[in-house]
Amino acid sequence: MKTFKIIAICAVVSLGFLQSSAQEKLHTNEKLPINQPNYNKPKIFDDLPRKMNLKISDMESLFDLSVGTAVTAKLSQDFHFKGTVVSKAGNSESQVRSVVINSTNRKGAVFTFSRIVKEDGSFIYRGRILNKESIDAYEIVKENDQYVLEKKNYYEMVRE
Repeated sequence: MKTFKIIAICAVVSLGFLQSSAQEKLHTNEKLPINQPNYNKPKIFDDLPRKMNLKISDMESLFDLSVGTAVTAKLSQDFHFKGTVVSKAGNSESQVRSVVINSTNRKGAVFTFSRIVKEDGSFIYRGRILNKESIDAYEIVKENDQYVLEKKNYYEMVRE
């Protein structure tokens, strides 16, 4: 019986050493690859104001466009987003409708625009204009019962 206990203790100690050496490799100074924010990216919306009032009523028609359609979306008095519809989701009966437009006048920018039907039948609008090669972006936010496009830092909205 003593021999069995000694063998069992040796086996447990040996497994402990094997396990600890395997764990040691996980804790070496090798760093996991992560993307560091590049705050030196160019700005593509530098010519536009920090906030712009949105004309939501003018944007409702975007949901009815077909994929491949060329469009000029009048987002505000001073900002017209030109591009091509590359994706859409939902129909007139859906609780959520979305459209994605690739820009032709703001190289590389993508505008996503969504409408969500609340339980009371009213709508919430969400959207962003992003370009992963630039530091500035826009997000649709609601302020005082008015939707506005607000300029933000790309890394405030996206984690890489």
